[in-house]
Amino acid sequence: MIAEEKDFGPFDFLAEKDPEFWGRFMEELWAEKGCILYHPPINVTPIYQIQSGLVKIGGYSEEGKEVCYDILQPGEFLGNLRYLDGKFFEFAKVLTTVKLRKFDSDYFKYLVVHEPTVSEWFNKQVVKRWCRAEERLFSIRSLNPEERVSRVVSFYGNDLISESEKKTAIMNFISIQDIADLTGLTRQTTSKILRSLNR
Repeated sequence: MIAEEKDFGPFDFLAEKDPEFWGRFMEELWAEKGCILYHPPINVTPIYQIQSGLVKIGGYSEEGKEVCYDILQPGEFLGNLRYLDGKFFEFAKVLTTVKLRKFDSDYFKYLVVHEPTVSEWFNKQVVKRWCRAEERLFSIRSLNPEERVSRVVSFYGNDLISESEKKTAIMNFISIQDIADLTGLTRQTTSKILRSLNR
């Protein structure tokens, strides 16, 4: 039986279709907090799907400082699908201990193109990520600083459940600088607003 939609991904499809076959193109692994899965100038990456934990993706400023693009949660995927002609400058940093499914990128792309069930899952994931980026841009242009920070805090306001079923607030793993990056504010302004919200 295929997993419920929220849990479904390429691994589930592959395992159901041919349990002996998937191991050649996918492996499961653990990565510890602080581990860098990839960073510029690395341009060829596997495709990772998060099973548990959080991963930050972002880029680097001209001064070499990290700039957060997004915080990815269980079920989401990351990596370079190589559709941008080498214009891939993203890093991926583990924020908690994570369990990952690591796919051969060429096989992942094959599944997306040739398997309708996987293609539909992939399209939904891409549209969700795209929508989230658009909402953040809209927020930066239309909301005041307090509303921007409140929106990010609300989005990440749920609990992260570890493999041992332990619950921890996602916000415990997101830095003030990450929230500042996601809201287009300075770290100092973000810190002041967070203190006000926590009162």
